[in-house]
Amino acid sequence: MRVPVVVKVGLFALAVMGIYTYYANSIPQIQSALPEEISLEAETVTPEQLVRVGEELFKGKGTCEVCHRIGQVGARAPDLAGIGGRAGTRRPGVSPTAYLVESLLQPGAYVVEGFPNIMPRVDRPPIGLNRSELWAVVAFLESLGGEVRARLDDIPKTAGVPAGEAPVAELKLPGDPEAGKAIFMGKGGCVACHKAGPLGASPVGPDLSEIAKIQTPEYIMAKILNPAAMGTVAGYPAGVMPPTLGQTLTAKEYVDLVSFLLTLKGGA
Repeated sequence: MRVPVVVKVGLFALAVMGIYTYYANSIPQIQSALPEEISLEAETVTPEQLVRVGEELFKGKGTCEVCHRIGQVGARAPDLAGIGGRAGTRRPGVSPTAYLVESLLQPGAYVVEGFPNIMPRVDRPPIGLNRSELWAVVAFLESLGGEVRARLDDIPKTAGVPAGEAPVAELKLPGDPEAGKAIFMGKGGCVACHKAGPLGASPVGPDLSEIAKIQTPEYIMAKILNPAAMGTVAGYPAGVMPPTLGQTLTAKEYVDLVSFLLTLKGGA
């Protein structure tokens, strides 16, 4: 029996498609996901933690390795090996930390000779590092041949704020801080994991004794309602903080709790 040409062509096409499908399915698939935002809630975070987080950001969300290399010449941007030691010699009168912060937020202020002025601000889209993440990246860069000295206060409070928006300097809520303290100690169960000045001593969660000093009110408010969406605090496991406080606390209890947290600025 003679097989029609049309049938032969169809069978051949099916065979080719089958082969391509087999090879396509045999290639490991890479899942794409938005980079997780990182926060550093406690000023007690160690330099080692900062450097580790900063290195992860350098290689990941910061996309620094697209242009920069460490110990490798010939890249599109300067070799960053030893930058922690060289940073203090770039601009007279500018400290290593200040130079590195400027390089991330105002990369065109000083351009290394022989390289084009192509680096974007890393706190703006599409990279969009937040203030805590900038702190960690600066610490990592300082560790490359220098001493880690960066503090969160070295990062401008405007860093990471969308263009055209001003950071909120202070937010006063119509809540009762004393009632919020009771929620912290009781119904909210916060004291089981967090320390807040003289209250509590558990190391399960970050020390909140200076949370109002080092984080914005918006961050604090959102962290209570949806902790996972606000990033993982360096040095602590993800998913520990319960996501149900928005359902278990009344509106007044929530406002009172936030009002109490906004009083935590260190000191007595």
